[in-house]
Amino acid sequence: MTMSFTVTKVAEELVAPSGGGGGAQPSLPLSSIDHAMGLKFFVEVVATYEGGGLLQSPADAIRAALARGLAHYYPVAGRLVVSDEGELEVACTGEGVWFVEAKASRYSLSDLRNLEFPLAIPKEELLPCPPPSLDQHEMILMLQVTELKCGGFAVGVKFHHMVFDGIGAGLFLKAIGDIARGLPGPAVEPVWLREAIPAPPIRHPKPPPTVAYNFVRSLRDFPPHAINAIKDSYARGTSHRCSTFDALSAVLWRSRVRAIGLAPEADAHFVFPADVRHLVNAAAAGAYYGNCVYCSTVSKKSELVARAPMAEIVGWIREAKASLAAKFAAWAAGDFEDDPFRVPIGYDTLNLSDWRRVGFHEVDYGSGAPRFVAPLNHHVFFAGGILLKRPAPEQGVRFVGQVVTREHEEDFVQQLKEFV
Repeated sequence: MTMSFTVTKVAEELVAPSGGGGGAQPSLPLSSIDHAMGLKFFVEVVATYEGGGLLQSPADAIRAALARGLAHYYPVAGRLVVSDEGELEVACTGEGVWFVEAKASRYSLSDLRNLEFPLAIPKEELLPCPPPSLDQHEMILMLQVTELKCGGFAVGVKFHHMVFDGIGAGLFLKAIGDIARGLPGPAVEPVWLREAIPAPPIRHPKPPPTVAYNFVRSLRDFPPHAINAIKDSYARGTSHRCSTFDALSAVLWRSRVRAIGLAPEADAHFVFPADVRHLVNAAAAGAYYGNCVYCSTVSKKSELVARAPMAEIVGWIREAKASLAAKFAAWAAGDFEDDPFRVPIGYDTLNLSDWRRVGFHEVDYGSGAPRFVAPLNHHVFFAGGILLKRPAPEQGVRFVGQVVTREHEEDFVQQLKEFV
């Protein structure tokens, strides 16, 4: 048992698959997209829950459901190893997922302030970490359940991005929730099916990033009336509708470009991942949980982005979305000059992901949907933001990210105030 100032970790163990599931191949290759995007890191996410419902002991229920769920997601209980070709692959060893049961008896959900920074409980205490005797870099997923004094609890997850994308991790966690609520197994059976992902030749291998930035954390809530005002303005000017993602992407990109002061003729980039499961055979076969996204990039001169009406920027983003199928088909056929997964990552680039529908907000272990979901990664090599649902019961969208340095923070905040 280990103790800290705020959290007591009362049980730590490897949870192995129960009830079979050992029929997987000894080793499984990863896909071209798994390898293409620079994903050799763990995504860190915490979700907070009310107590009650079906759960008398959240940790016990989730631990038992995890063991049964791994029988369906057997590769997740394995380890990442280097193949004879020098590439990472999954060895289906069945060793298990590192699981931690913890208690934070001094804290209730209200004390956590919806996981806004600075965190009331340091993230290291809400996330699982195996002992030195286990190499966590080989692991695929780790999970911690921290029970609070009010009966609520927090679920901290670290999943390896080489094996899961956001939708894939959401599918896995929803499967654990299905079983914790009494279902015999996942509502949709998972598939590995990496062979369904196209594997065109990589023309220009992506070099690792070398420039680190001292980003500050940004948080901004967009209530429904603010979002609808942007969407209504676009509709009046164009006679077309736009999505919430289109509207907020335009706001965030222009606000950031204005704040960071790029040279007028410098390129400004906006990058966003789009799910392409509907464009590959993985869509019909079950719950495909590997990386299945295509990165769309919109590039314009800085001065043009800074001065453009919001409707024009929305139009650029919508055009990029409309071209997704054709561009993905061209990439799959090897019909490209520059690898589209070699996206810009400098300070002139905003990367934005939308987590509102990847599944994290729908994971129910027996006491209902989470009150709030928070990403906890600390990025230094690229400006990255995430769109989330606002903490229940509030409506609208929360933006969290690390997208500007301290010198540009005030200007960025002032730009966003125009829209909130």
